[in-house]
Formats: sequence, structure tokens, C-alpha cells
Amino acid sequence: MPTTLDLYRELQAVTPDTLQYLVKDLFAENTFWELKTDVATTKKLETGMWQVTLEVKARKIAVDSMGIETEVPMKDWIEIGVYAPREKDKSSGKEIYLKKHRINSGKKRFIINVSEEPNNAGIDPNHLLIDLNLQNNTRKVKIDGVKEEEEEKGIL
Repeated sequence: MPTTLDLYRELQAVTPDTLQYLVKDLFAENTFWELKTDVATTKKLETGMWQVTLEVKARKIAVDSMGIETEVPMKDWIEIGVYAPREKDKSSGKEIYLKKHRINSGKKRFIINVSEEPNNAGIDPNHLLIDLNLQNNTRKVKIDGVKEEEEEKGIL
């Protein structure tokens, strides 16, 4: 009768060397990530494009059999996404940028140009990794230079 160890060995056998760490993190170790988007701003460029600036934090934790948490070095491929405003009949906004980036532990800043006005953006927006707080992965994109109270009142 096959076991989870058999599945793990099969996955190891077909996974490229560059992604072996992920198979180990997801199947052999008790690993979770703390991913957070701190800042998401945008400004319209003269070309008509929108420049999105994201500041994210990332951390990877391994938990041993006694429940002891240890931060482990991270150099993982993680999605960064930018989405347009949600349409009335859709549950989420249209994806206008989604790409995997190599993310190290700590803070990182991204500057991404997109062709449409963004609504929200962040790290691991599709929640592919085990993160205990999914609510802070993405944020509403603020228009650079607009005060929050003006945005809340709809004065744009």
C-alpha cells in the first residue's frame, strides 16, 4: 500500500533541482511563511502606464516536532501580483501582473509598470504558500500623493 513517503519520493524524482527546496518545505518539513505587503502605491506615468511600488516583508519558519520555531534562510520563488478594480459580476479584479520573483528573508521593494490602473497588489496573492495571516498579503493600492482621508471620501 502506498504511503505519503512514496508520494514524496516520486515528487523528488520529477522536481528540478531548483525547486527541490519547495518539495522539502511542503512535504518533509513543517514550514510556513510570514508574508506581508506593507506599502502599495501607484502613480500614472506620462506614457499612460501606471507605476506600482510595493514594499513587502518575508520570513520563513520551520517548526520541529517539539513545536520550536526556527527562522530559516529564505531564497524562494514567490508570486507578486497586481490586480485591476473588481467588476460588478466578478469576485476579484482582473490580473494585470503576476510573476514569480526570487524573495529573500527581510524587506524588499518592487517597482512594476502596468498598463491599467491598479486596485490591489501584493505578495503571494493566490495564497500558494502556508501563511498564518493571509489577510496582509495584499493591500489596496493608494494613489501616490493622495491623502488617505481624500481617498476614503472619494475626492480624487
